[in-house]
Amino acid sequence: MPGGDSAGELDLYGSRDFLDAEGARAALAPLLAAGASIQKVRFSTKSFGVEAATVAAEALRAVAGSLQHADMSDIIAGRPEDEALEALRLVAAALATAQLRHLNLSDNALGEKGVRAAAAALQPGLEFLSLQNVGCSVHACSALAELLPQSARLAGLHLFNNMSGDEGAGHIGSLLLRCPGMADFKMASSRVGPAGGISLAKALMAGGSLVRLDLSDNPLTEEVAPALAACLAAQPQLQHLNLNDTSLTDEGVATVCRALAGSAPQLRSLELALNEITAEGVAAVVAALANKQQLSKLNLRENELEDAGAAALARGLAALPALESLDLCCNQIMRPGALAVARALAAGAKAAGGSKLVLLALDENAISEAGVEQLKKLLTAAFGSDAVLGPLDENDPDMAGDDDDEAEQLEGEEEDGLSAALAAASL
Repeated sequence: MPGGDSAGELDLYGSRDFLDAEGARAALAPLLAAGASIQKVRFSTKSFGVEAATVAAEALRAVAGSLQHADMSDIIAGRPEDEALEALRLVAAALATAQLRHLNLSDNALGEKGVRAAAAALQPGLEFLSLQNVGCSVHACSALAELLPQSARLAGLHLFNNMSGDEGAGHIGSLLLRCPGMADFKMASSRVGPAGGISLAKALMAGGSLVRLDLSDNPLTEEVAPALAACLAAQPQLQHLNLNDTSLTDEGVATVCRALAGSAPQLRSLELALNEITAEGVAAVVAALANKQQLSKLNLRENELEDAGAAALARGLAALPALESLDLCCNQIMRPGALAVARALAAGAKAAGGSKLVLLALDENAISEAGVEQLKKLLTAAFGSDAVLGPLDENDPDMAGDDDDEAEQLEGEEEDGLSAALAAASL
């Protein structure tokens, strides 16, 4: 529970407090107690100046023999730069006396100076490092690669909301080349373009251990797709892939999905929101999901599927018995497309003798009022209630127009497509 301590753990997370030496000593009393054995600490939301950091260093050294996880995120807020950097040096030097496995330095205004101030804590034995929202510029990325020359044990690296760009991604790529066991890599919202994305994809091929990859909210474009596809094809353990808002377009999505079709059999979540995917691109997505029996989350929100794309996707849903969440919000879908998806989910549930579906998100589309009523009735009949249907607060029924003809045409196509999909899924 945040803001407390339990056996082997001290968590200071809670109110924003600027600690002095006395306050730090009181907050860190469990670490300073004789014989303390603490494996995990979180100092977040407590701001440490030099005096408080001196006490924190004493406390961390006192438990160095047992400490493995250190969350030092958001610990210098509101401090002048010189004081903040010195506080970081003191804390990092103390952390260097422990055999850390996990280190979180997120939400501190680090930049290159801060990364170098924390250098002592960047030990060869680290297995996980988080530097999210820290101002990890090109120079900071270069410093990180320099300060972690021996990183063979690093299996998790999280970078988010930084201004690293392509050049910074290149420096991170040089670090990844020394991490053959990398299982959890995130470099999201970091202004990484095609050149940087290609550098990262090639570097990640140094190992085949990826379980989770998040490159979301970067302008990668379809140019990165061939290198990314080659990387994904070499990751048999991949379970979570987040490529939201990466400007892949149909061409890039098709390239990536062709690679996924023959790899990642344990994939559990696939996120491709905001990629300008049309009905043409959905065909590749469906092909990629054909053997993904464990997929529980599929996010295609804010694309351009329209009814034809929704119907094409529907034909592949029967192959996803573990699906819990399907997000199709903001896809210009009207009644025909929405009903095609719902019928496919219902047919899949019937064929499997049950369903794990928790959420069907269709908001910000143009489903008519009559279509919404049909949708609810269909879902109620299939799942016992319409509770799986997400909110429709931003649905615009006035944009639906006359969709009767299209609905009849799609319904006929659905019946043939679903029959084939269900037959394939049962093999």
